[in-house]
Amino acid sequence: MSGLLLVVFDLVLLVGLLGVAWRCLASTDLFRAVVLFITFGLLLALAWVRLEAPDIALAEAAIGAGITGALLLVTLERLRSIAVERRRGRPDEPPDPAGADALLHALHDPPPPRRTFVPALTFALVVGGLMVTALWHQPDAVGLEPVVDEHMGVSGVDHPITAVLLNFRAYDTFLELAIVLIALLGAWSLGRYDRLPARPAPGPILPGTLRLLVPVAIVTGVYILWAGSHAPGGAFQAGAILGAAGILLVLARPRDLPMAPSTPLRLGLAAGVGLFLAIGVIGLFIGPGLLGYPPEWAYPLIIVIEVAATLSIALTLVALFIAGRPAGDDH
Repeated sequence: MSGLLLVVFDLVLLVGLLGVAWRCLASTDLFRAVVLFITFGLLLALAWVRLEAPDIALAEAAIGAGITGALLLVTLERLRSIAVERRRGRPDEPPDPAGADALLHALHDPPPPRRTFVPALTFALVVGGLMVTALWHQPDAVGLEPVVDEHMGVSGVDHPITAVLLNFRAYDTFLELAIVLIALLGAWSLGRYDRLPARPAPGPILPGTLRLLVPVAIVTGVYILWAGSHAPGGAFQAGAILGAAGILLVLARPRDLPMAPSTPLRLGLAAGVGLFLAIGVIGLFIGPGLLGYPPEWAYPLIIVIEVAATLSIALTLVALFIAGRPAGDDH
């Protein structure tokens, strides 16, 4: 009976995912589309839980739904603020066809009349048929699980996913950290720090919520980091949770939250990639090879990399959310 209920739940979840995704793409109201996007991210996190991948579920809920959703909402608020300021300063001037106000008007305009769903339906059926055909003829394979289990003794950790991500295929994780840092440098290259549009939030609800959520998020992030050596978790999940706590603080206090000093901030942002690369290069000279560790030093080295990566990911997510270099930083 429980198996039948799970099948029904999975089918309902699949239909919900497809329905929310379609409504998100078809919505002409930008705010509604963002809310639907956040809902889709939460449903997708639930789907990862059903696929027994709690690591990815945590990252999807924190980054895909939480941080990205908050970033989209702030972007919408910023576009509205820019449009209002421009119209206030030039009330008689026609709107700029390439400006923020024109974008907002275009996003809220009624959609064009519907013609037919035949091309889209045909495309979906062809792509779906090709995917089913490709998956149907996949040979049965045991994957890399036996190989990972055979070498767990020299990995330095007890969780196979952590062993793969930070030891057996460490270059994957290193490149992911590097891409996150490059994304931040790209955002900084676009302009300086611009304060977020602020709306007053009277009442004790927001300060009280922050006082409860931020300490819980910090404790949860540290636990997820520590648990990564023997259970689902690790640097990306912990960094995402800590980054979400920092973004909550930014959203609650956009006017008076002090910026971190430039030099410590830059060191924290680069710590994950820098330490990962330094330890990896040392392995090249002492025997295990690039991004390899001696078995007796694997556990402490992985812990050092995980802590540095957690700090860098959390700082990078907050810096990406703020966008632009810190105020007063001309270098």
